[in-house]
Amino acid sequence: MAKKKSRSALSAIATASRSEATEAVYFARKCGLTPEEALRMMREAHEASGYKVLDRGKRKR
Repeated sequence: MAKKKSRSALSAIATASRSEATEAVYFARKCGLTPEEALRMMREAHEASGYKVLDRGKRKR
């Protein structure tokens, strides 16, 4: 009998933003991966690219 997946692997997709989760599910279906694998790959690629996220707080005047 197969082992059950740990809860940490299942919660990775739940903690993602809605747009990030949607993109991960699409990518997973397209490439034959699980959504968790796709999300992990997307996050690793995002970190490796050196992309900086701008602060989305209140604008300074």
